[in-house]
Amino acid sequence: MKKMNWTEKYRPKKIEEIVGQTKFIEDALTWRKKGDFPNLLLAGRPGTGKTTASHVIGNEFLGDDKDSDFLEINASQDRKLETVRQTITNFVNYGSVSDNKIKIVLLDEIEGMTRDSQRALKRTMERATNVRFIITCNDVYGVDEALRSRCANYFFEPIDSYFVQDMLLEIAKKNDVMMALEDVETLVEISGGDMRRAINELQACIYSGKTPKNLHRENIVPYKLCIQNALDNKHEESLDFLNRLVTAGHSVKDICNKLLQSVLDMDLPPSTKFKVVALVGETEWRSRSVTPKVLVAWFVASIKQ
Repeated sequence: MKKMNWTEKYRPKKIEEIVGQTKFIEDALTWRKKGDFPNLLLAGRPGTGKTTASHVIGNEFLGDDKDSDFLEINASQDRKLETVRQTITNFVNYGSVSDNKIKIVLLDEIEGMTRDSQRALKRTMERATNVRFIITCNDVYGVDEALRSRCANYFFEPIDSYFVQDMLLEIAKKNDVMMALEDVETLVEISGGDMRRAINELQACIYSGKTPKNLHRENIVPYKLCIQNALDNKHEESLDFLNRLVTAGHSVKDICNKLLQSVLDMDLPPSTKFKVVALVGETEWRSRSVTPKVLVAWFVASIKQ
């Protein structure tokens, strides 16, 4: 039997199952009663439930017809203008095959989409009838102002540690696993309000039989080696590692998060450490407009300048 990723297995399906985002939950319950909702912009750090909330809205309003009336596009991966002109426009213009009054378009991580594409999307939103758009982003300033003004804006806060701990204990119980409270608290601390990461770390610990602290140390070792290789002018080794991560589907933001954890844990001269931290921050900032492979190459090239 194929093992399912726990973030998908335990993803909320209904509004009442969403945790931590009080204002959004209150408004979503009202939308369900009225049978309609506005275009939405959900902003916040990774792992705070933006994509999950989007799918919950799809479940609530589309029901069994979600597969045909719900279009999801990861804008950070499919950022081209043609995507708006063809894929989205065709979906919007083609009538629903079900009895639903609306169709839903989810644009995940829209700050990864080019400005031209965002401007084209504005015109598509204006012309669309019986279609609701849900836009998610990590950085609201990466979203065109014209798009922001056409949506109800919600900021998703990092999930409170109480909710994260409660979820981890519940998942462990459902899988007949006894977790020491100290280990659960370590996972909560490591995740920093990122529910997705907390659940992934829990699953990794249970499957590997390792403690959260030991598994965390092992996970950042390759990133430490990557940084050290770049500092030692072993640029090819460093770049090869980062390129493999990009090819495997890791986002630049995730890579930067691990690089930051690693450099802070390394024994380096303060000036070197602060320089690498600054480069990691700039790399993440540039990810809004630069393709991942170009960006990781820039990072490696800049680290020894």
